[in-house]
Amino acid sequence: MVLKRDFKETIQKRALRDEEFRNALLTEAVQCMLSNDMDTGKAVLRDYINATIAFE
Repeated sequence: MVLKRDFKETIQKRALRDEEFRNALLTEAVQCMLSNDMDTGKAVLRDYINATIAFE
């Protein structure tokens, strides 16, 4: 199955329109890090940052 939209673009669009989704991403990242799952925590945190802060 071929994905029609880029995953990063999908996350970014949803995060821009849904505050609850943004909060859930950040909460998930922190919970993963607190439970010693640093790789997943960093990945989710990276998605949160990329979706909420626009770097040039």
